[in-house]
Amino acid sequence: MKTKRWTYLSLIMMAFFWGSAFAGSKLAVNAVPPEVAAFFRFGLGALFMLLVLWLGKGEERKLPRSHWRQVILLGLIGVAAYNLLLFSALYFSQASDGSMIIPTTSPLITTVLAVLFLKEKLMKKQVLGLVLACFGSLVFFSQMVVGQFSGERLFGDFLFLLAALCWSTYTLVGNRVLKQLDPFPVTAYAMLTGALVLGIISLPKMGEISWSSLSVGFWTLQIYLALFPSVLANWFYYRGVQSIGASGSAIFMYIVPVSGILLAILLLKESFTVVQIVGSFLMVLGVWFVSQKQKTPVLRSEDISLQQKSS
Repeated sequence: MKTKRWTYLSLIMMAFFWGSAFAGSKLAVNAVPPEVAAFFRFGLGALFMLLVLWLGKGEERKLPRSHWRQVILLGLIGVAAYNLLLFSALYFSQASDGSMIIPTTSPLITTVLAVLFLKEKLMKKQVLGLVLACFGSLVFFSQMVVGQFSGERLFGDFLFLLAALCWSTYTLVGNRVLKQLDPFPVTAYAMLTGALVLGIISLPKMGEISWSSLSVGFWTLQIYLALFPSVLANWFYYRGVQSIGASGSAIFMYIVPVSGILLAILLLKESFTVVQIVGSFLMVLGVWFVSQKQKTPVLRSEDISLQQKSS
C-alpha cells in the first residue's frame, strides 16, 4: 500500500513538473532569446540524463548501432524542432495557451497521422472525440479570430500547433524504436542530439545577451527546468508504469494542462477567459474519447521526452 501511495504521489509530481515547464520556460524567454532558452534547458537536461544513465548498469547505457539513426532523428524532431517552436511560441503567446494547446492537440494529431499513414482504424468513440476536440478548438480560438486577442498571440498559438505536430511525429517514430529498446537511454541520447543542434542554432544569439544582468534566480530556474520536468518527471513516469501500468499512469496526464494553466495565472498573471475554459473542457473531453483505444498515454506536455515505453 505504501508503494502504491508513493507511486500516486510521484505521478502527481510528474504532472506538476511537466505543467510547470510552460510557465518556467515563459520566464526564461523573457530574459534571453528563445533559441538560447531552449538550449540552456535541454543542454543541462541532457547532462543530467546522461549522468543518471551512466550511474546505472553498463548494459543500460548501450544503444545498438543499427538504431542510432532513428535516435538522432528523434532528437532532431522531438527535441530540436519541437522546442524551437515551443520556445518561440512562448515568446509571442501565453504560457497558459501552450499548457492547453500542446497536451490536447498532440494526441489528436497523432491519431489522425496514425489513420492516414499507418492505416489504423477509428472506433466510434474516437470519431466522437475528434469531433468534440475540433469543436472545442474552434471555441478556444474564437475570441482570437474576432480580434479580442492580438495577432502576435495568435501567431504564437499557431507555433504551438506546429510544435504539437512535431511532437506527434516524434511519438509515432518513437513508438517503433521503443518496441525494441529501453526508453531511458533512448530519451537521454535523443535529448543530447537535440541539445547539440539547439546549441549550434543559438550561437549567433549568444552575443545579444547581457550576461551580467542574468540573476541567480534565472540560473536557478534553468537548473529547475533541466532537472525536474526533464529528468525527474521522466523517472517518475517510468516508475509509475512499472508499478501501476501505462493505462493507470495515463490518468495523471490530465493534470498537466490544469497545473500549467494555474501556474501561468498565478506566477505570470496571465488571463484565461470563460470561453477558453469551455473550449478547453471540450478539448480534454475529446482527448479522453480518442484515448480509449490507446494502450499508452496520449496526453503529454511541451518538453516531455519519450514517454511511451511499450504497450
